[in-house]
Amino acid sequence: MRKIKFQTNYLYEFLLLFVAIIWGSGFIATKVAITNGATPLFIMTIRFLIASILLTVIFIKHIGKISKNDITSGFIVGLFLFLGFAFQTFGLKYTTLSKNAFLTGINVIIVPFICWIIYKKNPPIKSFISAIVCFIGIGLLTLEPPMGLNIGDLLTMACALFFALHIVSTGYFIKKINVIKLTILQMYFSFLFSFITFLFTDIKYVNITINTNSILAMLYLGIFSTTIAFLIQTYAQSKVIANKTAIFLSTESVFGTIFSIILFGEVLTTKLILGCIIIFISIIISEIDLKRSN
Repeated sequence: MRKIKFQTNYLYEFLLLFVAIIWGSGFIATKVAITNGATPLFIMTIRFLIASILLTVIFIKHIGKISKNDITSGFIVGLFLFLGFAFQTFGLKYTTLSKNAFLTGINVIIVPFICWIIYKKNPPIKSFISAIVCFIGIGLLTLEPPMGLNIGDLLTMACALFFALHIVSTGYFIKKINVIKLTILQMYFSFLFSFITFLFTDIKYVNITINTNSILAMLYLGIFSTTIAFLIQTYAQSKVIANKTAIFLSTESVFGTIFSIILFGEVLTTKLILGCIIIFISIIISEIDLKRSN
């Protein structure tokens, strides 16, 4: 006979849900910034720049000496973060927003396999079950016709791989480097990569209308969606395994849908409701601990 037992470290999982809420609201800020003439790469450059400056100012006394190992860790995590955003951005040029969101969600399935390869340890079966259930929920929540794969879809699938690598590498390096150092260094490297790419690809396309809305949107993305969100994510991942982290962060799509319904009047359909329910069921599955009772 099996007895269902729920785990108790809910604080850190709640923090990951809070991050997902912030990222979900970030869709709105991004839409406002793009409407006012900013390109996605320009937005990435600004948000990572703001985060780098703020984190340095706030935690300057806590940074201490930065070792070669610290720089290597920040470089790798920052590179994966940048590549995830970059491939997602370029993928959007050739595919629909709904397919982009759906294919990005593949990272919840990729994470357990990466952990399997790195740690040489089979993840619990519930990790695979909850990931697949979550993936189905994301599909219901985001996917619309037309189906089929194109170059944009392939680029987005690459983005999912890099976001998965970001989650796993964060969980790996957080055991070797201080949370604050890792967060700050990945922001600096992400800014550097974004800025260089922006200079070579998007600078001639930027035509920003300077008004209150665009300024507030950029500040929100820099302060909340980047500085606060990634600091909390990095901290929470010191207590939550990568497989479960991916599930909780995937609720970003749920909260993004909720904010779109509230602020932009998008229609709440049965499919959307079902998608949200299934994603939250995947979270419950990830929380359940099945143990044989004596």
